[in-house]
Amino acid sequence: MAELTGKRPLQSVKKFYFLDYFYILLKSVEKYSEYSAVFDSFKNLKYEHHLGESKYKKLTVEVESPTEAQQKRYEYTFKQVIEESIEYGLIKEIRNPESFSLTTDGRELLGVHERMGLTGFNLAIFKLMEDTYEAFHILVDFMYEANPKGAGLLIFPHYSPRKLGLRRQRMRTSGDFRSYSDRLVRQLQADIKHYLKRDVKLDTKKDELLDKLTSAGLLPARDNEPFDLRDYNRITKRIRDFWIGYFLKDLYKFPHPMMTFDFWTYRGKQIGVIHATEIYPFFSGKLVYPTSVVLDRTNSQDFRDVYKYNDGRRMFLHAPRGDAFQEDFVDTLLREYLSLRRVNPNYFISLVSLRETVCYSLKISWQTFGEYLDKVYRLNLLGQLRIRIALEVDKLPEETKATYLKQEPVKVHGSYRNIIAIDVTKGEENRVQAITKA
Repeated sequence: MAELTGKRPLQSVKKFYFLDYFYILLKSVEKYSEYSAVFDSFKNLKYEHHLGESKYKKLTVEVESPTEAQQKRYEYTFKQVIEESIEYGLIKEIRNPESFSLTTDGRELLGVHERMGLTGFNLAIFKLMEDTYEAFHILVDFMYEANPKGAGLLIFPHYSPRKLGLRRQRMRTSGDFRSYSDRLVRQLQADIKHYLKRDVKLDTKKDELLDKLTSAGLLPARDNEPFDLRDYNRITKRIRDFWIGYFLKDLYKFPHPMMTFDFWTYRGKQIGVIHATEIYPFFSGKLVYPTSVVLDRTNSQDFRDVYKYNDGRRMFLHAPRGDAFQEDFVDTLLREYLSLRRVNPNYFISLVSLRETVCYSLKISWQTFGEYLDKVYRLNLLGQLRIRIALEVDKLPEETKATYLKQEPVKVHGSYRNIIAIDVTKGEENRVQAITKA
C-alpha cells in the first residue's frame, strides 16, 4: 500500500461533516464582526439548516435556550469551522476586540453560492480542501488499491446478534456470545469473498477478540457462566468496533483512525467524488466507493475534470451525460426496481433504497442520480418515456419520532418523494432481464 500522506496530515481535518457550515459562517461574518454576534448568527443558521454535529441532518426543532452542554458543543463546532475557514483564507481574525471579517476569497465564495447553489459552492470548497490536504486524491487512490477487483468498493459490515437470528432475551451466558461470534465470523468471511473477491480466515482474530472481552471482565471464561446483562450493549459495541477496526487497518491497511476516514468520505459524498451509505438494502453495514478517478487523462465523455494536481494528474468525477447514459439509467432503474420488488413484493417501494442500488450499480453520486431521475420523470409526465413512473410521499421523516435524517428523501420535479412504482410492459421487463443475464 502506498504511503498515505498529503500536504497536511489527513487527521488534522477539523471536526465537522457538513460543508454547509462554511456557508453559514461566511453569511454570519458578512453581517457581523464581533465574536458573540457572529456565534449567535451561526447558531441560528445552524438551526435553520437543520445541521447536527453528526453526519446526519437534524429533524427535531432545537430548544430556544440550549443547555450548557449543548452550548459547548455548538461553540466547539463554531470554532472548528472558524479555524478551517481561516486556514483556507476565507475569513481573517481581528484581535482587540476579538472579531472577524471576510476576505476577498470569502466574498467570492458567497457569490458562488448565490450563482450556482450548494453544488457549486461545495465544488469550490473541494478545491480549497484539495489545495491544502489532497485528501480526496489520497482516499480515491487508496480505495482502488485496497479493492482493485471491485472498483474501489470498501465494506464495513455490522451484524447485531438479532441480524444473525439471535434474540437478545435468550443471550445469557458467555457461550451465547461465542455462538454469536462464530456466526458473525462466517458472515464476515462470506462478505469479504463476495464484495472484495478475497478468501480470508478470521478464526484467529475472533479468538483474539474473545480473549480481550474476557480479560476486560465482560465475558466469563467458561461458556456456561452468565455475563452481566447490563454489559450487553458494551459487549456488542466492542465487537462492532473491533471488526470495523480490523477491516480498516488490517484488511485495507489505512493508517489513520476511522473518524478521519469518516470525516473525509462523508465530505466527499457531499461533493460527489465518493459515495458512502449505511442503508444499502442488500447489506448490513456501511459501503464506501469512489465515484471519481485520478488519472493523467481520459478520453471518456462520462468523466468531468474537477481538479489538477502538481504532478499533472487530474481528478475526474464520474458524471455521465447524453442520451446513451440516459438509456442505461432507465434500464438500471427498472432492473433494480424489479430486484427490490422480488424482496418486497409491493407496488410502491422505497425510493431511497432504489437510489442506493442504482448509484452502486452505475457508480454514480446521489447528485447524478437525482439529476437523471428528475429528467426522466419529466419525460414520463410528457408521455415520452418507455416506462411509466409514479412517485408518491409515504410518511416523511419529520412526521416520525426520529431525531436525525438518516434516509434523506429525493427531490423530484420540485417536491420530495420517498416511494416509487414503475409500470412496464412484459416485453420491456424481459428485455432488461436479458441484458442483466448477458
